[in-house]
Amino acid sequence: MALAIALPALFVVSAGIAIMQDYRATIAQAESDMRSVAVALEEHAMRTFGEADTLVRIAIAEIGKRGLAPTAADERGLHDILAAATRDSPLTNGAAVLSPDGRIRASAAVYPVTPLDIRDREYYTALRAHRERGILIARPVASRPTGKWGIPVARRVDNPDGSMNMIVIVGVDMAYFDRFYRNLELGYSIRLMLLRRDGWVIMQTPRRADVEDRNLADTRPFRMLASAPIGTYQTEHSVVDGIARVVGYASVAQAPLVAVASVARAEVMQPWVKRSRQVAGLGVLSSVLVLCLLRFLWLQLAVLETAQEGLARRNEDLDAARRRFQELVDGIDGVVWEAVLPDFRFTYVSGNAEAISGYDAEQWIGDRQFWRDRLCTGPDGKHVEPVLSTARPGLIKPIEHHIVTPDGKDRWLRSNVMLADSGAGELHVRGVTIDITPQKVSELQLFEANHVDPLTRLPNRRALVERMGHALLLARHNQSVVAMVLIDIDNFSTLNDSLGHETGDEALVQVAARLHGCLEATDMLGRMGGDEFAVVMEDVDRVALKVEHLAERISASLENKIPVDGRELYLTASMGIALFPQDGADAPALIRNADTALYRVKAAGRNGWQFFDSSMARQVEHRLDLETALRHAIEREEFRVYYQPQRSLEDGKIIGAEALVRWERPNVGMVPTQEFIRLAEENGFIVGLGNWVLRAACHQAVAWGKSGLHVRIAVNVSVVQLQQSDFVAQVRAALTLSGLPSHCLELEITEGAFVADLLDALDKLHQIKGLGVELAVDDFGTGYSSLSYLKQMPVDRLKIDQSFVRDIPRSADDCAIVRAILAMASNLNLQVIAEGVESEDQLAFLRDEGCQEIQGFLLSPPVNPDNFIACFRNAGRVPEPSRVGPDLP
Repeated sequence: MALAIALPALFVVSAGIAIMQDYRATIAQAESDMRSVAVALEEHAMRTFGEADTLVRIAIAEIGKRGLAPTAADERGLHDILAAATRDSPLTNGAAVLSPDGRIRASAAVYPVTPLDIRDREYYTALRAHRERGILIARPVASRPTGKWGIPVARRVDNPDGSMNMIVIVGVDMAYFDRFYRNLELGYSIRLMLLRRDGWVIMQTPRRADVEDRNLADTRPFRMLASAPIGTYQTEHSVVDGIARVVGYASVAQAPLVAVASVARAEVMQPWVKRSRQVAGLGVLSSVLVLCLLRFLWLQLAVLETAQEGLARRNEDLDAARRRFQELVDGIDGVVWEAVLPDFRFTYVSGNAEAISGYDAEQWIGDRQFWRDRLCTGPDGKHVEPVLSTARPGLIKPIEHHIVTPDGKDRWLRSNVMLADSGAGELHVRGVTIDITPQKVSELQLFEANHVDPLTRLPNRRALVERMGHALLLARHNQSVVAMVLIDIDNFSTLNDSLGHETGDEALVQVAARLHGCLEATDMLGRMGGDEFAVVMEDVDRVALKVEHLAERISASLENKIPVDGRELYLTASMGIALFPQDGADAPALIRNADTALYRVKAAGRNGWQFFDSSMARQVEHRLDLETALRHAIEREEFRVYYQPQRSLEDGKIIGAEALVRWERPNVGMVPTQEFIRLAEENGFIVGLGNWVLRAACHQAVAWGKSGLHVRIAVNVSVVQLQQSDFVAQVRAALTLSGLPSHCLELEITEGAFVADLLDALDKLHQIKGLGVELAVDDFGTGYSSLSYLKQMPVDRLKIDQSFVRDIPRSADDCAIVRAILAMASNLNLQVIAEGVESEDQLAFLRDEGCQEIQGFLLSPPVNPDNFIACFRNAGRVPEPSRVGPDLP
C-alpha cells in the first residue's frame, strides 16, 4: 500500500520538476530566438541605411564636382544626379536637395519641383542647428512631392566659410522594411521594431498609423542598453499591444539604431502548456495504473506512446524553428560564420558565402587555412593577418579583406567580429562578412575627385601641395634642396577665346604629356588650375643646375607644333622657380614666391624662366601694400581731382578743363599716377575710381558754372570702364545727380577700347552720344589707330598725343604726323586738340597748321579746383544758353 502511494507521489514530484525545467528551456529558447532576430535586424538596418548614406555621399561628391548650388538654375543638374544615384536602388523611394532656407530645390522623382517649405521637418532643424553632425536618420515622414512614406537619410553640405550650403536627403522606403519583415514569416505574434537611440520609432511591423509619433526612450530596452548592447527580457505589459511578451533587443556599439523583436508569451508557451497537460494527464493515468497496475497495464503503455508522440512533435517544432532561423541568416546580405581559435578554423558558414566572397561554404570550412590564405592574403600575395585581442569576449574592431575571387576579380570584404567563450575552455569567433566593394570604389572615386585633375589626369593642386609637404619633411631631415617650378602657358586665354575651350582643353592635355616627358623619376608634375602647371623637384643640387636643365627641356618640348583639330598651334611657357630652404620654409611660401618669379617673367615678355630673389619679395610687398591702400582710398577721401585748362587757338579763351585724378597718400605723399592707375586697372578697382572721378568732375563743373566759369569738362574713361554693362547708366546718373548739361561733358576714350569688342564699344558710344555728351579719342596715333574704327565712332575731336608734340617743330617726322592728323580731322569734320604743349614754338606751329585747341604746361600744370577758378575765371568762355543738349531719359 505504501509503495502504491509513494510511486504516484514520486511521479508527481518528478513531473513537476520536468514541467518547470521545460518551462525555463522554452523561455530561454524564445529569448535566444528573439535576441538572434534582433541582432539580424540591427545588421540589416545598419547595412540598409549605410547603403542609403553611400548614395547621399555619392550625390554630394557629384554635386561638388559639378559645382552645383541649390538654385533654380542648377535644378536640372541636381535632379539628374539624384535620379542617377537612386535609379537602381530597391530600398529608396526618392531623394531631394534642400536650400539653406528650408525649401526643396531638386527632387529625384519630380522635375521641375515646387520649392516646398519643409522647415518643420526634423532633419532640417537638426542639421541646421548642428554643423558638425554627419549622417542623420530622421523620423518617418510622407514626402510632400510624392506622398510616399519613407525614412529620410540626410547629410549637411557646408560652404568653405562654414555656412550651410545645402542638405541632401535620400528616403528609405518604409515598404521595403515592411516587405522584408513580412517575408520572414516568423510567427503570427512576432512584432519587429526599429528605433533611434533617442527612442523615436522609425519602423514597426505590422505598421501603425502613428509610427512617427511614438517615442519609447523611457522603456526598458533603453534602460538596459547602457550595460548590455544585446539582450533579452520579459514584460507583462508590452508597449506594442499591452500583452505579456518575450523581448530581444540589439544595438551595435556606436550604431544610431536599436532593433527590437518580441513574441507573445502566450504563443511561446502554447507547446509547453500542451506538454504540461499531457504530463499531468500522464500522472493521473500513472497513478491509476500504479493502483491498478496489473489491471490497467495496457493503458500505461498507451500513455507512454502518447508521450513519445508529443516529444516527436516538439522535435519537429524545433527543427522548423531551426530552418526558419537558417532562412533568416541566409537572407542577410552577408556571410554569417563561426570559427574556433587559435587556428581560426571555420565550423559554420552560411549558405550565401559564394555569392558574397566567391568561395562556397564548403571551401570555407574544408580549408583549415582559409582565413590566412584567402581572407588575409591580398592580390599582391602579401599576407596581412590582423591581431585579435582575446582579453575578454565582445565586439572586435571590424576587419577589412582585399581578396581575389576564383574568377580573378578583386573584391573588398569587411568582417564584423565578436569574440565568444563556449564555456568549455574554447574561444569562438562569430562574425558577419559583407561585400564592401562598391563602397571602396566610391571611396576611390572620391579620392580621385579630391586629388586628380579630371582633364589631364595629373595630380591637382591639393595633391601637389601634399607631396610638397612630404618632400620638405625629407629635405629638412636630409638637409637637401627642393625646387618648386610654376609653369604658365603664355597667352592661353587668347587661344581659348579664339578657338574655344574644347580646343584649349585638348591643347592642355598635349602640353601636360610633353611636360611629363621632361621629368626625372623623382619629379612630380601637377596641374594647379587653368593653364598653370607645377613641378616638385627633390634632391636638387645647390647651384640648381638640375632645375635649369628641366626648364630648358620644357622650353624645347614646346617648340614643336601642337596639332589640335587639324590646326597647328605653337605655344610657349613662362616659369617661376623657388628653392627650399632659401626661398621659403613651407609649401605656401614656395608657391607664392615661385608665382612672384613667374610674374616677373611675364612682365619681361614671357617665354622664359627666372629664379626668385629677395628683391621680388620687396616689390610684391610694395604692390600688396599699394593695392590694400588703394581699396580704402576713396572712403578715406585720399583722392583729389586736379584740372588742366584747355585753350581755343581761335579766340584765346579757356574753353575746357581735363579732370586728372591724383592720390595723396597719408604719410607717403603723392603716388605716381601711372603706378596706381595701372594697378587699379589690373584688379578692377578702376571701375569704382573712374565712376567717382566722373561724378566729382560733373559736380565741379556745375559749381564753377554757378561762379561764372563755364567750361567743358573732359573726363578720361578706362577700357575696363567701357566694358562694364552699366557704363551708360553711370554716365547718365552722373549728369542727373549733378545737374550738368550733357553738352558740357566730354569723355576721352583711348583707341584700345575698340580692340576687345568693337560692336559693344560702338553701341555704348552711340548711346552716350545720344545723351548729348561730346566724345574725344585720347592719345590718338599711339594705339590701334584704324581709319575704319574712326569712321564708325561718333567722336567730336581727336587729341594728339604729347609724344608727337614734344619735338615739334624740330622733328620733321613729328611735324609730318601732326600735319597728317590735322588734315584727316579736317576732312572728317573733327576738332583737334594737342596736349603736352610746353613752348611758344610748339604753339606757333600748331596755330599755323590749323589746330583748334591746345593743352599743356605752357598754359598751366594741373591745379586744384580753387586755383583753377582763381586763375581762369575771367578767361572762361561766356555761357551759351542757346545750346541745349537732349533731355536725359
